[in-house]
Amino acid sequence: MTDLEIKKNISDKAIEYGIPTIYSFLYDDLSDDFKNEFESSLNITDFGIPIVKYGHPNGNWVIIGTKKLAIKMEVLNFIPAEQIKGFEVPKTEKEKAKRNQPDRMNRKFEYEVLTLNIHSSEPINIWLNKRLDYYGFWHVMIRFLKLKNDDNTKYDVIAVK
Repeated sequence: MTDLEIKKNISDKAIEYGIPTIYSFLYDDLSDDFKNEFESSLNITDFGIPIVKYGHPNGNWVIIGTKKLAIKMEVLNFIPAEQIKGFEVPKTEKEKAKRNQPDRMNRKFEYEVLTLNIHSSEPINIWLNKRLDYYGFWHVMIRFLKLKNDDNTKYDVIAVK
């Protein structure tokens, strides 16, 4: 798939799952100031086309590009798509959600941290806004990994229980 086809596919999925929200937007809808600052920190040919930005009230964010993820916490990290092994809800998030939301069916809307498992390094925790942003990012990442799965590699996507 071309970068433009991946961008369209991921954009459609993000819109289906509620983008834009108060903290998350399609990349094309972000301010020119933000885009200029972000693009000055990367090699765009290496990153691909930025597609969607998911944010958190604490200022952390993640941008899904057609070739990499950009994750901003204290520092900006770039994760190539082929290095992503899978993702899961951390045990601490599950325990916190169980306390906050006894009804099991609603717990998925209580999570704020998602652990991204990487082949070549330690897992990375990503902060996401609760509710629809978290749930939407989960589904966008499933689509992203399937689109980038050229060699039929299996990814470890742990279901939320």
